[in-house]
Amino acid sequence: MEARTPHRVLIVAGEASGDRHAARLVHALRAHGPLDARGVTGPALEAAGVRPIARSSELAVVGFTGVLARLPRIFTVERAVERAAREFRPQAVVLVDSPGFNFRIGPRLHRLGIRTFYYIAPQVWAWHAERAQQMSRWVDRLAVVFPFEEELFRSAGVDARFVGHPLIEDLAPEQDGLTLRASLGLDSATRLIGLLPGSRPGELRAHLPVMVETARALCAARPGLVALVAVAPGLEDLVPAALREPNGPVRAVSGRTHAIQAAADCCIVASGTATLETALFGTPLVVVYRTSRINYAIARRLVRLERIGLPNIVAGTDVAPERVQNGFTRSELEPILARWLDDPAARAAQRAKLSVLRTRLGGPGAGARAASLLAELL
Repeated sequence: MEARTPHRVLIVAGEASGDRHAARLVHALRAHGPLDARGVTGPALEAAGVRPIARSSELAVVGFTGVLARLPRIFTVERAVERAAREFRPQAVVLVDSPGFNFRIGPRLHRLGIRTFYYIAPQVWAWHAERAQQMSRWVDRLAVVFPFEEELFRSAGVDARFVGHPLIEDLAPEQDGLTLRASLGLDSATRLIGLLPGSRPGELRAHLPVMVETARALCAARPGLVALVAVAPGLEDLVPAALREPNGPVRAVSGRTHAIQAAADCCIVASGTATLETALFGTPLVVVYRTSRINYAIARRLVRLERIGLPNIVAGTDVAPERVQNGFTRSELEPILARWLDDPAARAAQRAKLSVLRTRLGGPGAGARAASLLAELL
């Protein structure tokens, strides 16, 4: 029997979460036939057999000013992607999230005659609504992860399909609550607060001090309460030494973010994907964010949303309090968290509010559904 010629696919994933979600798509795509995939990769894509032409870590930036420092590396990656496209001649390019980079490289690749598949749409509903119309000129198919996005993009002329959110299939705690506590030398009855300052150095520096200050105050007034800081990979050295003490009221923990989100009575979470993860676990949370005055002033001019937290945007109503910029203080956070910690009925009511999110985001299998849509293009 004659061997089938592998499909040639170029993949661009600009962040850690995009790397994971793209890897699931690649695994599912192999069920549709042999595959030769190359691209801008992280560890998950490489483990899925995608040959790297550049690393996604080179594209990770925070805020408008953060882009400036990374411009030389970004331009280097752009040249590498275009060179690979000309030499590899892929049948399709898969762009995953990361609009800052993909909106630059996507149109160029399309002009080379490469079919463009975009997975996880840029949040044009938050920033630039006109970008949806721009995408209709160079995106052949768009797989969206929020149900309201399908009609938004279709009305702008983009062939958009809702596939569900990949978080649903990624979301499992690394340890159950009892094992987590035991591994940290805590009694099984110890109550927990989760602190999630963000996955980037700038976010950790901006958010951790207020989170820790708030948590220390809450723990001091409640024996048997401990706060756990979920430290993202690679940021361990940025955590203050005091948080590495094994018996302190606030402790840094690496590699168990989902376990903390699931086991905590409540959490303080920096705006981003982690807020949606926490909410899907049903854990009450406050959404917070702080950036430089310059970045905030620019964002205020551009963002078209009343809410910044993904749980609130998806639910279409306030299911998680938000405290941003000058509102992100201990005096604002402490009473909210104290109510959830001290009043089981209030905590249960908050959990009930969050239950709508799983229904709205669809069931597991987003990567497989996206792979099927991509296979139709190949």
